[in-house]
Amino acid sequence: MSEYKSKSELDFEREVIDYLTQIGGVKQWEYLDKIRTTEQLWSNFKRILEQNNRARIDGQLSDTEFGQVKKVITSIDSPYHAGQFLYGVNGVSEIEVDLDNGKHVFLTVFDQAQVGGGNTVYQVVNQIERPKVVDGKKNRRFDVTLLINGLPIIQIELKKALHTTTESLNQMEQYIAEKQYSGIFATLQILIAMTPYDIRYMANTKIESFNRAFAFNWQNEDDARPVRSWKTFADKVLSIPMAHDLATRYMVLDGTKNKESIKVMRPYQVYATKRVLDKVSKFDFNYNEGKLGYIWHTTGSGKTITSFKTAWLASRLSNVDKVVFLVDRIALTNQTADAYMAYDPVAGFAGKTGVVGETANISDLHRKLTKKSDKNIIVTSIQKMSRYVARESFKKLNENILFIVDEAHRSTGDGSENEGMLESIRNAIPNSAWVGYTGTPKFPATREIFGNILHAYTIKEAIADKNVLGFNVEFKNTIEAPEDPTEEDIDDNIKGSVYDTSPEHVELVVKDIFDNWKERSNNGKYNALFTVHVGGNKASTPRAMEYFDKFEEMNAKREKEERLKVAVSFSADTSNGNRQLETNKNLHRAINSYNKLFGTDWDMSTVKQYTEEVTRRLNKTADDRKYLDLVIVVDQLLTGFDAPELNTLYIDRTLKGGNLIQAYSRTNRMHDYQAKPQGNVVNYRWPVQNESEMNKSFYIYSNRDSASEQEELSLEELKKGNKDAGILSRPFSEVQSQMQEVVQELGELTNDFIQAPPSERDQEEAFNRLGDYNRLLSQLKQYTEDDNKNPISAYDNPEEFYQRIGITEEQEVILTTVIAEELKRYQAERENIDISQVNLAMVHIHDVMINYDYLIDLIAKMADEVHADEMDKAQKTFADINMEIAKSDNEKEKVKVRNFVDKIITKEFVFDSYPAPRNVEKMNQAMDKSQKDTNIKLVTEFVRKWGIDNSVKPKEVDELIKKHRLGQEDMDKQNELTTIMNEARSDYKEIAAAEVAALSWVKYRIEFRKAFYDLADEIKKGE
Repeated sequence: MSEYKSKSELDFEREVIDYLTQIGGVKQWEYLDKIRTTEQLWSNFKRILEQNNRARIDGQLSDTEFGQVKKVITSIDSPYHAGQFLYGVNGVSEIEVDLDNGKHVFLTVFDQAQVGGGNTVYQVVNQIERPKVVDGKKNRRFDVTLLINGLPIIQIELKKALHTTTESLNQMEQYIAEKQYSGIFATLQILIAMTPYDIRYMANTKIESFNRAFAFNWQNEDDARPVRSWKTFADKVLSIPMAHDLATRYMVLDGTKNKESIKVMRPYQVYATKRVLDKVSKFDFNYNEGKLGYIWHTTGSGKTITSFKTAWLASRLSNVDKVVFLVDRIALTNQTADAYMAYDPVAGFAGKTGVVGETANISDLHRKLTKKSDKNIIVTSIQKMSRYVARESFKKLNENILFIVDEAHRSTGDGSENEGMLESIRNAIPNSAWVGYTGTPKFPATREIFGNILHAYTIKEAIADKNVLGFNVEFKNTIEAPEDPTEEDIDDNIKGSVYDTSPEHVELVVKDIFDNWKERSNNGKYNALFTVHVGGNKASTPRAMEYFDKFEEMNAKREKEERLKVAVSFSADTSNGNRQLETNKNLHRAINSYNKLFGTDWDMSTVKQYTEEVTRRLNKTADDRKYLDLVIVVDQLLTGFDAPELNTLYIDRTLKGGNLIQAYSRTNRMHDYQAKPQGNVVNYRWPVQNESEMNKSFYIYSNRDSASEQEELSLEELKKGNKDAGILSRPFSEVQSQMQEVVQELGELTNDFIQAPPSERDQEEAFNRLGDYNRLLSQLKQYTEDDNKNPISAYDNPEEFYQRIGITEEQEVILTTVIAEELKRYQAERENIDISQVNLAMVHIHDVMINYDYLIDLIAKMADEVHADEMDKAQKTFADINMEIAKSDNEKEKVKVRNFVDKIITKEFVFDSYPAPRNVEKMNQAMDKSQKDTNIKLVTEFVRKWGIDNSVKPKEVDELIKKHRLGQEDMDKQNELTTIMNEARSDYKEIAAAEVAALSWVKYRIEFRKAFYDLADEIKKGE
């Protein structure tokens, strides 16, 4: 590491560029050392565009012709639209141009068929100067940019050793906020943060969606270990054609309504896709057996994206006619078809419906399979497909069909109705190829149906990568369980038990959910799923309704803000069996309650739509932004259901093996790592036995070797392995002692929680420790009991919580407001970014709220002290005021109040009478007056300095600025500024300040306009 310690950032940058030009000793990216400006980038792009379109244009494009090209690129307003533009229709990106000679031509910018060859040009540039886009921001200089056919596609921001990739990510976030990725940089697809020993990559994004959790390391293919060396990263990712592939083939355009974005695939997704495509491209549909293999990627790791990209790329192979994506259950068909259609790049273009089609019925399925069509990816259910091939009229299909089976573990025969369905489909369509995708394969059944494993990415690897979360699992004792139960007694697929019938059990479960709701939901930020199942082959829906009724009863006794919004969802019964009437009556009752809650009017004829809407309110995609806290289900939503803002699963049933992993994994989707550090799971029956089943299941599904063989381990060994792998959370005491260490270090760094450290090194250390403080405190707040099963709560008993971690309430307030604020400011100055871009949102034991009455009293008190010239007292009150202001999380509010307070203590602002007002309204009026006085002073000084006394009054300038919006050039729409300048032309040299009077008329106009907008922005910032 020592060689990098002494290297400057520019030396490191130079070394990276040299390496990129000859990765693997082969000529790769061409370095353009003369290009430093945006204009030079445009010229380079123009030259390549002309070169690649010689057949369509004669010689060079005129300024008017190239102006049309520039307009198309500069009008790209999001990474998603950039992805669409680069992808083009059928992989060819074109721009329409009206040539000066009257011809109308399409110029090719990119052609996917020429990745890594053909006319494609690969170049690298560095230190590109970028003038500010938003007024008041700084000019910027980008580190390293990779150009494909002259357009910026990959941006690399470098930091030398002993710095972190977080700094590079902060910098890029700042550039997005400042609209720097616009103009010719609007086409950026991938952002890379690089230090010599850590490299992360992420898809470009809009500022509101920027999330460091989606910046990934690259990994080795065989063991999923992260790549730490920048040279290895360059070899594996930045070489040609891989870098181009990553920005195109392995990039997904997600057109989900109102959430359009681009997603770049993670390493394990790329590896799996390559392996499947390699198998499919070599497969002979006429002779070979169609078992190509299966992908085992743990639940929550993005199988839909992987399978979609595989289906999409496979559908373009010359030996594949159709790709059929088979899902289990109609609900998943809808979910998958929606996801696939959203990911279909062609569907985003005007007038194009894309290549993905779902099937309405069997006749529709027949039509889609037998007719030539653009829609060569078909999404359908296993049930529909098996009914289709079982029809008497079914004839052998001549097409080469690749079947991709989602949630393949469900199709391998577990005694359910689906057993044998896949086999019957494969027998009916012998010249087909089959690939399975599953998070929980069944050993060895999955291999027997699909062939050998092609790629594995286990829950252990995904947790280590922070691609999914680990679990905090509780096993609660409610009623006394029967002693010495047999395996059959415990398994509710076989037998009923006391848990199924006890009303006391229901009461205790619901009480526990209410009592610990704040802790488990992070004070209502996240919601929950509750699965109920009874044994002995009895219907579970009555028990689900019993729980629903108990929640309704408990809600009725609580204050409105303490109630939980609860719904229940299960399928209508159409079996004509004994239970049909009761099940449907219960469902009808549940729907009526839901209608009252949300003002809807679903009934028994719209159960499907009701279920879909419940799902949207649970995964927080409902258009009206009204969501549910808890949904009670029997089996629905336990597999394939994706809800990043769900963090708790309550279980009143027995689960084991793959079913357990599937159900638990509803809670472990990444969202905000600080607020949701793990998925919470609470079990309410057979605590000892269920804990044992859980540890067995996790051990099997965290080890790649399980695909071939399994060793027998003791429960203690299983537990230890699962804890060490991060699958199960550590005991409360361990997290608590870690927190105590962090609090102690922070106390030492901040002079016992009094001030931010003076040295830069200690400031950085304290800033990093605050990140640990947040993470650990958020985790501790979500435990409901300590290691000895004693209840704990930061909400109900904060005093005990302060004692446990070794800090007082006053110290916590100073640390998380005043000191955190100072450290943020230092960090922003060091990284040359805006304070709002510093990633540090503090977690509090008690919510820290600004007390406005107290703040007004303090300001008035300080004003009186200044008026009486008691400046020592005033300084002490000034410190108290700053501490109170620091509690606000509104940056604009902070700036406004601080400016006002600064003016009082410097005697720049004086109240009309003393004692100063203690009334909020009067103090606000004084604040506005102070701002107004400052504005008039600024405007008057401006008028004098620029010698415009005879052409405009200060009040008129003030009126003009009132119409202005921060950062916009919007004050000369009716020549208002031009008129002021023209009228000053004759006498500015006599009456303006000396440095202004010395300017020539042309220079005066340029500088005046710039200074006027700076003045307007400064005034707007203070408002």
